[in-house]
Amino acid sequence: MAGEASLQQQQQQQQQQILQELTDSLECQICLKTTDDPHLCPKCSKFFCYGCIRDWLQKSDKEACPNCLGSVSLSEFVKFRWGNSIESLRNLVTKPGGSPTNRKVSLKDELHVAQGAFNAASERINRTLDGRREALKKSKDGVIKSINILVQQEFRDVNQQYNGKLAEVDAWSDILAKELNKLEISLYALQDSISKEPASESEQHQLQTQCHVLKKKLDLLAPNVPEHKFYCKLLPAPVVWRFTVRNFHQSRMGNQVQYSDLVRDDLGNTWRLEIHPNGFDDARNKSVSVFMQLYEGVEGRYHFTIELPHRVRPHFYEDEDYFQLRKGWGQNHFVDQKLLLDEFVENDCFEIRFSVRSPHLIEKYDCLRKYADKLERYNSALREECSVDCINEICCIRNVTEACNSYSCLYSDTLRDDLGGTWRLQVFPGGNGDVKGIFACIFLELVEGIPNVYEFSVDLINESPKKCIKKSLEHNFQPWMPFGWKNFVSREELLDGGFLKKDALMIRLAIRPPTVGHKFNYLRQYHDKTVRDLTQAHTKAPSSPASSLLSSKTFEAPISFIRKMLPRAPSQEQGSSSSAPK
Repeated sequence: MAGEASLQQQQQQQQQQILQELTDSLECQICLKTTDDPHLCPKCSKFFCYGCIRDWLQKSDKEACPNCLGSVSLSEFVKFRWGNSIESLRNLVTKPGGSPTNRKVSLKDELHVAQGAFNAASERINRTLDGRREALKKSKDGVIKSINILVQQEFRDVNQQYNGKLAEVDAWSDILAKELNKLEISLYALQDSISKEPASESEQHQLQTQCHVLKKKLDLLAPNVPEHKFYCKLLPAPVVWRFTVRNFHQSRMGNQVQYSDLVRDDLGNTWRLEIHPNGFDDARNKSVSVFMQLYEGVEGRYHFTIELPHRVRPHFYEDEDYFQLRKGWGQNHFVDQKLLLDEFVENDCFEIRFSVRSPHLIEKYDCLRKYADKLERYNSALREECSVDCINEICCIRNVTEACNSYSCLYSDTLRDDLGGTWRLQVFPGGNGDVKGIFACIFLELVEGIPNVYEFSVDLINESPKKCIKKSLEHNFQPWMPFGWKNFVSREELLDGGFLKKDALMIRLAIRPPTVGHKFNYLRQYHDKTVRDLTQAHTKAPSSPASSLLSSKTFEAPISFIRKMLPRAPSQEQGSSSSAPK
């Protein structure tokens, strides 16, 4: 048994040694993992993943091996064709082998290791979950503590407001009690004088005058305590407006509905008050009907008040409801018409004070979120409408594989922008010049038009949206002088990376002036050029029917972009850009 164990240990050591040597030999010097599509450096004989060494050479300033720093290009790296075979051998070495006894012992060891991993994972998971529960409890307790502190503070503030106003009312109570005592003494004196039945007419007139004065003093006697509205930080502050109803009798007789001016609250909603002087529906000829109306804004639940101000007895209505656009909420029987005429109407007018607010802060935040979403949608639609793009089209480039093998150039269809210029794409799928066979080149060419600065972006569309390649540049274009990228994408990635569909490339091309101001300037240039061309044609052939027809027509410049007022952010230049070879 001891001999078998020693032999098994020696075999395991040999296997581990072979595995370590294979791992070291197949390790990529950049990602430090087993190489994928291994390529060998001709200078130092070190292995690299093809993707790793390609990205390294593209990003570095000079073409050099990252291990030995020797000057070497991507095409000089040697593809190691036995990489997959060695990987299979490595997998074979790592598999348990030997006699059935060895396999049985190995299985027992593996089961013991798996059992230990299970126990460790179970303990780790339980420990993590217990920590999460404790953190949740602490977070909940902290939030509740903060809420309690805030609520208790609001309780103290409201009680303080209440005590202050109550002290003011008590002070007025003492003042009015003293005044009433004085007037009561005067009243008893009048009663005593009248009970004696004064004989002379002058004495009776004097007592009558004193009674009128006493009545006037009693009518004017009132506490000067304004109505108090409690302020609480937990409740949104209402927005208050006033509206004066004029020509009440005429409106009442003609049953003319009166509307207040459109007013805006702090949430961006627009409101108005709707008054029916002669009543609405079952309140006709009995009461005045008043309704609040959400004219424009975010539908939701709101708290509103409608009040008839009065020095002694104000008339007040308060409610909370879900408001929909252009629909009124309020009371048919807001106030009796007789009471309104007796107490509130002065000079055929009366005033109404109305207010609105969210029921609480949660409703207000929800309303603000809805309003922000509405503004964001409006802003997005405005930005789409206000784009300054001259061209935003998808071009189809066909027969890519044949052009890639023959290193020839493919052209897109000619595209005309909304200013009057024409453009096309030049694509070298197999590369051109010093990057032939390595990278695919893409260039943009101004076929016909006025030289100017343009921003342009080229989006190489892939089957997977995440793998699409998009690059942008800004350049002063001259006719028939292409400009773009020599190393837009590697040749192998273009052919095998999911960009080809039925041997065709789909490329989204967007061309725009840098700003709206540039676009207006370019339009003016094209307009002036067209006018000069028409003038020259008219001068050369004044009797020509075609020229007379041209001169009689007013030049219609493309003005679709006048609605597009927002400029786009300038694109970032790519370091790998260059002009196309002539």
